[in-house]
Amino acid sequence: MAIFKYGPIKAIFALLSCLVLMPMAMGAVDDMTQENIQRQDEHMDYLENEFYAEYTPCDEQQFASFDIDQAIADGVKFNEVAFLGTHNSYQLPASEEYKKLSEALDIATFSIASSQKADFKMDTLTEQFELGIRSVELDIETIVENGEVSFVVSHDPKIDNASNCYDFEKALTEIKMWSDANPDHLPITVIIEPKKLAAPIGTMKTFTLPYANACDELIRDVLGDTLLTPADMMGEYESFGDMRADDGWLPLADTMGKVLVLLHDTTVTSDYIKQDSSIKTQAMFPMLRYADRNESYASFIIENKPSDAIRHNAESIDKCNLIVRTRADSYPTYSESRYEQTLACGSQIISTDYPVNTENRNDHVFTFDGGYTVQLVG
Repeated sequence: MAIFKYGPIKAIFALLSCLVLMPMAMGAVDDMTQENIQRQDEHMDYLENEFYAEYTPCDEQQFASFDIDQAIADGVKFNEVAFLGTHNSYQLPASEEYKKLSEALDIATFSIASSQKADFKMDTLTEQFELGIRSVELDIETIVENGEVSFVVSHDPKIDNASNCYDFEKALTEIKMWSDANPDHLPITVIIEPKKLAAPIGTMKTFTLPYANACDELIRDVLGDTLLTPADMMGEYESFGDMRADDGWLPLADTMGKVLVLLHDTTVTSDYIKQDSSIKTQAMFPMLRYADRNESYASFIIENKPSDAIRHNAESIDKCNLIVRTRADSYPTYSESRYEQTLACGSQIISTDYPVNTENRNDHVFTFDGGYTVQLVG
């Protein structure tokens, strides 16, 4: 058992080491911030001046286990397709200082806090899209400086902020650039998860309704007509409840080349909904929990455990016509039994920490059967 991996004396010394290493890790954040900014600027410059200079759009068919043209001709709907996505899609290995802290925490907690997480790495958003990933998740933190509101993408800006798309506006721009270069791509969902900051720290602020609305405005400004809004999805229906009762999700054909932004369940979600419970004026689709499945404003729900998704499938998908997001694994752990449940759960968005990748990692990769990243549900 993991608890016997380290002796209690070593664990105590490791805990004391954490007290020394914590300020060092926090002190490394500023340097990592500058690395993040420089890395992202160089990446955006590369995309604009080299990558797209002589670019050939992706062949979407290579990623799908079904004939896309036939599915469109048959009127397959958006909620009848399952898309493979990534969790913490921005993540890069942490600073050396944070890695040392993680190693000490690993020992102090008898490996409950795994040090392997500090080495977690994802490809750039563009590389992920090029490999068939059609759902990404971006954790954001609100920054207010000199009266200007902005957002950064990282797991924890105070201690572990390594990111390949640190500036949220530029991250959206990268998504927009790829979408514009691939006008017939399968729809992409972007899950936005505001981090739960207990109290403001310097320029970092707690994500409240005004900041959610500022995020809405930024999303509209950057994505433009690439954005598919809740109002676009509902059309003439008065609510998502009415739309779902009529199984009125848009045909896949009407979502091609589009990007949908989903607001992960957060402390501000209820306020975001209350300002317009029809959700027709918002840019983001609120992601709710299973308990909210019958609400008129429900469209996407989170069932991170595939076992829960299976247990609730008849209610959430068959009866309520919801779209469900499930997680296949959680780095650095995975299991074949959970993967079997994931493939059987019927969820339409499957997030993994082990996606197809540019480095051909030799541990393992999770895909749908046949190596695909998109398949029909059921």
